[in-house]
Amino acid sequence: RRKIFWILLALGLLNFLFTFAIIYIKAQLTVQNPGFGRFLDQVKVTGTGDAFLEFQFAQGTVTMLLLAFAGSLLIGSDYQQAGLTFYLSRRIDKRHYVTGKLLAIGSLVLLITTVPALLLYLEYGMLSSSLDYFRENPRVLFGILGYGVVMAVVLSLLLAAIASWVPRAVPLVMTWACVFLLLPILGENLRHIRDNRMWRLLSLWRDLRMLGKWCFGSLDAGRDEDQLAYWSAWIVPAVCLLCLILLIRRVRAVEVVR
Repeated sequence: RRKIFWILLALGLLNFLFTFAIIYIKAQLTVQNPGFGRFLDQVKVTGTGDAFLEFQFAQGTVTMLLLAFAGSLLIGSDYQQAGLTFYLSRRIDKRHYVTGKLLAIGSLVLLITTVPALLLYLEYGMLSSSLDYFRENPRVLFGILGYGVVMAVVLSLLLAAIASWVPRAVPLVMTWACVFLLLPILGENLRHIRDNRMWRLLSLWRDLRMLGKWCFGSLDAGRDEDQLAYWSAWIVPAVCLLCLILLIRRVRAVEVVR
């Protein structure tokens, strides 16, 4: 019922509807005017892995903003209003609570990022001149699913860990902003000061994008940015493990009387 949630959801839906309409227009007019189809390719409506990577990255940005405001309701309220004690007083274990919360957040991420991308993938293949698109681009499908799962796992663990320790809305949003805004800015400044691109790894969002490129098979070893993908593959699992440990410690600290 909060307007900010509906606004963020509408932004994600508008991006999906815009891309959906462009794909349809391209399929209808390319037959009569191939030059128009090449013009539309300039707005990343090409059906390639890079196009779907950009789409999911944009959807992920909206999801990141949505989770920043929804974290206090999804998890933080359980600690503020003793909801966690109520849940655990029933016939469920602490691992059930953690798993359920992570699945709820992950489902929200997949609903905004992966499901629209799958619909666009089906639309692009069905509106192509033949169904060869599906046979020639299986990596695109695996990339959409892989990148979606990566974002769902990382964002759900990160939000659950932060919200469990910082349950109030305003501190939670500020902490979330530090992770996704302050650290990338700090990394860029240190990169210029130290002249070392390794500082860019402080941006978790950039690290997730690296893994997304790996899922779509679009990593370029010759690019300076993509050369950091090896370290991203270690940093992201390390962050997930740290978040899981912090979440488990927080949940275990809750005393329950059955």
